[in-house]
Amino acid sequence: MRINSDNSVFPLEENYLRKRLATWEIDLRQVSIRELSRLVDELATQFDVEFLRFEFGIPGLPPHRLGPEEEIRVLKNEPQSLGKYPPFEGVPRLKKATAEFVKKFMNIDVDAKCCVPTVGAMHSGFICQSIAGRIRSQSDTILYLDPGFPVNKLQTKFLGLREESIDLYDYRGEKLIDEIER
Repeated sequence: MRINSDNSVFPLEENYLRKRLATWEIDLRQVSIRELSRLVDELATQFDVEFLRFEFGIPGLPPHRLGPEEEIRVLKNEPQSLGKYPPFEGVPRLKKATAEFVKKFMNIDVDAKCCVPTVGAMHSGFICQSIAGRIRSQSDTILYLDPGFPVNKLQTKFLGLREESIDLYDYRGEKLIDEIER
């Protein structure tokens, strides 16, 4: 591995990084999310650099001002909403906006009533696996494109479904499509 130590944006010291990787026995080609997080934490401390963090789905980006402002508005003007769960079927306005987003982003028509509210990607992934793995009797296997998030595979196991995976390191473009269709 060759590291450009003349990089003024993030001046890694090659020997320091090599020592850490060797000490922790980390292979960057097969690093786990936890190992990567630990390494980045140490690099951030050692070199006094902030990283955008996506390994756990939490980038560390400050929210747009509209989010907190709207939360404050609701807390002030709608105190009856405090301590209440949102509607079980979801907030109609949000479901409609979700359907519109899917249409604009992927050009797929989805009825707003089919947009299911969740508390995050882990929850929505679990629901999708539950549905996909039970919708037809022959649908008992979830295909993963790796590297992925290991917890999703634990969810598959928990649901009693089978799991197969394709390593993206080995398959790209048409080769990937052929492997998926296999």
